[in-house]
Amino acid sequence: MLSNVKLTILAENRVTNPKLIAEQGFSVFVETDNGNILFDVGQTDAFLKNARQLNIDLNTVEKIVLSHGHFDHTGGLPYFFKEVKSCEVFCHPALMNKKYHVYPAGRLDIGVPWEKKELKSLGAKFVFKTHAYEIIPDVWISGEIPRHSKYEYIDESYQQRILESYIHDEIHDDMCLIINTKKGLVIILGCGHAGPVNSIKHAMRVTDNKTIYALLGGMHLQHSPDKKIVKIVKNLKILNPEFIAPLHCTGFTAINRIFNLFKDRVLLMNVGDSFEVKE
Repeated sequence: MLSNVKLTILAENRVTNPKLIAEQGFSVFVETDNGNILFDVGQTDAFLKNARQLNIDLNTVEKIVLSHGHFDHTGGLPYFFKEVKSCEVFCHPALMNKKYHVYPAGRLDIGVPWEKKELKSLGAKFVFKTHAYEIIPDVWISGEIPRHSKYEYIDESYQQRILESYIHDEIHDDMCLIINTKKGLVIILGCGHAGPVNSIKHAMRVTDNKTIYALLGGMHLQHSPDKKIVKIVKNLKILNPEFIAPLHCTGFTAINRIFNLFKDRVLLMNVGDSFEVKE
């Protein structure tokens, strides 16, 4: 188990520091005793610019982990390879599938905005995983997260194209990062499409650790009905993470309900903020 971990938000929807950039996207720089990881890369090169302002050396990144194949988590990839270095990229094999969100006005492409061939030519060394995998000691990618809770469903407006057909996208490529520390598990969600409750329970099974120290990231509840939000938040309370940082696509209503239950254990983080686990 890790003694020291530091997470720094490099891309996020909210910012208070005028020297930093906010965007509809997500990226976290993960520092551990066993190596450094970049979890998601936002939508643009904002994460790179923010890293420079924060004096974070991204050349220390040993692995990149992509939570799922949407543009606001993968769009920054070529900027990393052009300005930093070639690197292993851990993700699900369905990451590059053509993905869409359906609106009344039509179908919007929300998938990875780059072709795999182009990314590989720039230095992406893709490592595709469908099952939980320990990428460095005590740090795991979840692989596919089992969907056991009926209330953590994927909206029908998400689609993917298979050959010439558009079908409901269950977003099976959604993965979280699991960090096993001496204080308990630290779990980072990209958008948490598989559901924060499903993600936590899967992390507990993968590591055989039942203590949740922190849950951080997007929970994709911004446009969810209140009934769904209430059910998820109540079950998060049962799982009882010591800290919870709702970010990115969690939404004001869900953040409010989380705060009402968790009080001062809620961390309202912005671009540039850090969370640390220390001995």
